[in-house]
Amino acid sequence: MERASLPAQNQYLYMELRQLKYFVTVAEELNFRRAAERLYMEQPPLSRQIKQLEEELGVELFERSKRGVLLTDAGTAFLDEARLTLAQAERALSSARKAIERRQQNITIGFSICAFNRVLPEIIQEFRHNYPNAKVTLTEMSSQDQVRALKDKKIDIGFIHPPVELQEVEMLTLLCEPIVVALPCNHPLTKQEVISFAALADEPFIICPQHVKPDLYAQIINACQKAGFTPNIVQEASPPEVMLSFVESGMGISLVAAGAETRHKLNVIYRPLDLAPMLEIAAVWRKGEISKVLHEFLSVVMTTD
Repeated sequence: MERASLPAQNQYLYMELRQLKYFVTVAEELNFRRAAERLYMEQPPLSRQIKQLEEELGVELFERSKRGVLLTDAGTAFLDEARLTLAQAERALSSARKAIERRQQNITIGFSICAFNRVLPEIIQEFRHNYPNAKVTLTEMSSQDQVRALKDKKIDIGFIHPPVELQEVEMLTLLCEPIVVALPCNHPLTKQEVISFAALADEPFIICPQHVKPDLYAQIINACQKAGFTPNIVQEASPPEVMLSFVESGMGISLVAAGAETRHKLNVIYRPLDLAPMLEIAAVWRKGEISKVLHEFLSVVMTTD
């Protein structure tokens, strides 16, 4: 089916912004040669563009003579509107660029509670100091959920407990420490320098709730089951200082990261475990997708002790 042609008065809808820019420049210079120099182009193509614009509009914009060019009445009226159109186009472009810049300054971080307690506060503080205009959004989730969120591009970087079963991510290990057992001071096992998991089979366990630290919870349960028993959990508690206060009172024992001994000054005894599982915290991000703000954030991650 043949396409119907538009009425002549509507054809101006198809003119380009660059034609308006050419016209405004010629109108300001009233000289095609000088206008072409301002536009970094040859004079003949500029003349053709102006002629094409006049044909599309159906009016003459310039009076041409050997002495130069002058605006016609139509050209004078068109000049004001052309300038407004170019200014509006520039504002639209500027708004779009600012929106992109704002998005590029946002970073969404997934984290587990263990990671937040151990490594994130110092990193976030340093990053905010170095890049005060960046918007940081923190989202608590399990390691498994963080990996899914990375894949779905819902977060930019995660702080998880390895291993990671996704090939499309980069990983940087930030912390690796063994799990130790926290005992009441008068507990018989405190006489041993190293304790086996099997020796804990009949002990009452105080453990962090699964919904608070699902990764650590699963790691402890798995380690006990590998030793041939399921832990007898008598109390769930959070945060760690509350859990350890129950240990101090003699209610039971607890399995915690080795660093707890220096972070929590309670009257409990810490002992290493034979074949102790390691508690790892690692930063993970999508492979090959490093935005400017993520690059800046990673530079802080890699330099923070």
